[in-house]
Amino acid sequence: MKSLLISAMVMLSATTASAFDYVVTGNAAPEMEGKMFYLLDDNSNLVDSTKVTAGKFKFQGNADKAYYGRIGFKENVEGGVRTNYIAELIVEPGTVEMDMNKRMPAKGGELNTKFASLWGGVMAKQNAVMKQLEALQKDSLDQETMMQKRNEIVNAFYQDFGTTVKNAILENKDNAVGVSALRQYSQLCTPEEWQEVYAVVSPDIKNLDFVKEQNNKVNNILRTSVGKKFIDVEGKNIDGTVAHLSDYVGKGKYVLVDYWASWCGPCRREAKETLIPLYEKYKDDDRFTILGVATWDEADETKKAINRLGYKWPQIIDAGTAPSDTYGFSGIPMIMLFGPDGTILARDIRGEEIVNKVAECLK
Repeated sequence: MKSLLISAMVMLSATTASAFDYVVTGNAAPEMEGKMFYLLDDNSNLVDSTKVTAGKFKFQGNADKAYYGRIGFKENVEGGVRTNYIAELIVEPGTVEMDMNKRMPAKGGELNTKFASLWGGVMAKQNAVMKQLEALQKDSLDQETMMQKRNEIVNAFYQDFGTTVKNAILENKDNAVGVSALRQYSQLCTPEEWQEVYAVVSPDIKNLDFVKEQNNKVNNILRTSVGKKFIDVEGKNIDGTVAHLSDYVGKGKYVLVDYWASWCGPCRREAKETLIPLYEKYKDDDRFTILGVATWDEADETKKAINRLGYKWPQIIDAGTAPSDTYGFSGIPMIMLFGPDGTILARDIRGEEIVNKVAECLK
């Protein structure tokens, strides 16, 4: 019994050996006086809360590992409560002093020094780009030339940004700085680029919720990429009966599927500018049809929008998140073209690209 007790104590000591105390302090803007600030961890779990008093805030506690964290406050908005994130940091041993103007640490340990160097450098480049764009507005250039130069400046920034955060992931593949870079990289990388960095990060990072969600999304994109066969999705017909994507796709016609929602402005604009004219042009062509699939929308709102906007093509409604879960998209409209046998011919196409792709198939 004594030996078992000693073994248990040794194991407990081993599991708590890495625990540490931390303090996070900073000054808050005058309008934040009296508000509650919240500290959230790398899984967006609430860790601590504190009230802004005399223009200052302070979090204090202990943790068993260093982690990427965010500071935010809550505000009431239409339909509920929203958390506004106003700063990011690494929670690590010792004291972290925040620069709330820059939304990042001013002083801290080794990881916060790396963190501030990474994102401070990105911010400096971003500010330089803004100055370039402001200067461009003052030049006597025609609209086309100005837009071309603007796009060159912005594209160069994002290319450099992508390289910077990717390198940060590879250099910090097992720590919280890498987590902060991975969160940003997940929003701009291709599925293949994601797979490259995912392969090298630590098991602990792979186990974070946002990483698991992104990896699942990437896998769904790849299994529904151009050249792959469609995967069925269930929703409802207008009359409430069960409907499936397979009721239309893979039945011998080209099918242009528009994943949309009644509340989505870009969806309405794409329908007005592209889908309605396309429908009118090909409505008598038995080789082609358009199909709307309402995503992330309430059935009653979808029905009202269909009538109000004059959509004449078939609709599957009340599909919920099934389309985005299956096809790995996070924004709408998502417009895909399927071949007569259900093969995916194009995905995430817009405007003239839709028109040209359909014309090419039906020539």
